[in-house]
Amino acid sequence: MLAVGAGLVPALIWGIMPVILHYIKGSAFEQLLGTTLGTLIMATLLFMWQRPVIDAATLVLAALSGLAWSVGQVGQYWSYQQLGVSKAFPISTGLQIVGNSLIGGLGLHEWATGAAIGKGVIGVAIIIIGILVGNLILKSTTQAAKSQLKAYIVLILTTIGYWGYSFFPKLIVHENPVAAMLPQALGMVIMALILIKLLRTQPRLNGYRIKLNTLGGLLFGVAAMAYLVSVTLNGMVNAFLLSQLNMVIATLLGVYLLKEPRQVSWWRLYTGLALIIIGGGVIVL
Repeated sequence: MLAVGAGLVPALIWGIMPVILHYIKGSAFEQLLGTTLGTLIMATLLFMWQRPVIDAATLVLAALSGLAWSVGQVGQYWSYQQLGVSKAFPISTGLQIVGNSLIGGLGLHEWATGAAIGKGVIGVAIIIIGILVGNLILKSTTQAAKSQLKAYIVLILTTIGYWGYSFFPKLIVHENPVAAMLPQALGMVIMALILIKLLRTQPRLNGYRIKLNTLGGLLFGVAAMAYLVSVTLNGMVNAFLLSQLNMVIATLLGVYLLKEPRQVSWWRLYTGLALIIIGGGVIVL
């Protein structure tokens, strides 16, 4: 029960965070820097409370996880603004499930039997079909659709960063998950600053927006801690799939609360979501 509870906390928080960020506003880089700073504050407070010993392996692997996360997150933040939460989130989530399932199941041998591998492959196939059903625009030659192609490409490529975010903590051998949080958060901030330096086009960032997004980062820090605990209790594949129920929350909030326009029919939207959930269930059960 504790394992399932720890796995569902990230799903709830990460599901509502896109809506919170929508109302806070700010560019993708302001959102990224604010989120990472908030996470660093939360990680520092937890570290001061627990005082875990951080060995060299934990330091390096957790920092790599944080570096990878910022790559994935900046692409997702940017895609929210270009495509909308209800379009960007299911694609990102589905690709994360596919990548992390294959890495954890095959690469880390969490699929230990032929039956488990078979279920995993079937589940991944169902998820990919769900992504296509819920998002593929079959008949569209509009300029708006063509201009969105860049956003889809950026979203797909940067999603690879999330694979690293989930993969590296699984290699950490430490009895206290809090030990990974501080170096992970430091990696997030460092990569955020690098990305801002390399990719930012606006002349300067809005400090007020960064401060507001830092509040969202504090909330993210709680989810990140719960996720690290879940990886320890549930394994990489199961922990990740539980957390990705955030897709349903974020997508429905995007459609109903944020009133984002749809480019596919209702039946395709719901069928795509259902297939992604079913595919995840096939992998876990």
